[in-house]
Amino acid sequence: MTRDLLIPDNVESDGTLLLLAAPRAAFATWPPKLADVTSAAVKDITYSLTVDGWNPSKTTEDVDDARLTLREVLSDFGRTTHAVSLKYFYGSEEDVVDPLFVEGDLIVILARYAVPYEQDTAAGDLFDIFTLKVGPKVKDIPTANGKWTKTLPLKPRTKVLEDYALTA
Repeated sequence: MTRDLLIPDNVESDGTLLLLAAPRAAFATWPPKLADVTSAAVKDITYSLTVDGWNPSKTTEDVDDARLTLREVLSDFGRTTHAVSLKYFYGSEEDVVDPLFVEGDLIVILARYAVPYEQDTAAGDLFDIFTLKVGPKVKDIPTANGKWTKTLPLKPRTKVLEDYALTA
């Protein structure tokens, strides 16, 4: 038997990420619906961030399952921890992130991946939705020929909704 070479197509990462943010209080329904996500309270922060400025991560604890006299230790997956940080440009009159993210407040970030940035948000779009507590902003060290940036830690305050399909 011969096998055909199967190489799945892929999506370029450039131009296919949308990051939206708003205070948690701006959402009338939860989980958010299309009308919530497209309201004026929700701001596009995608291009306010540096190249390395969107840093969500997820780690899962290991749970050992040692058995009496078994020579191998079995294991399983434990609790999952999400972490998010932003690195963004600031200092201009057009700042979006700096005034929107207030230390101690709850903010929602919605991330849509692998869809052209210019494509309008629609029902059925898949988003990762993070409800986060805003931490202290840290001014980054200036660099020669650089831009002014800040780094911002964020802590999840509810379950992260991954690949959540927006409803109308």
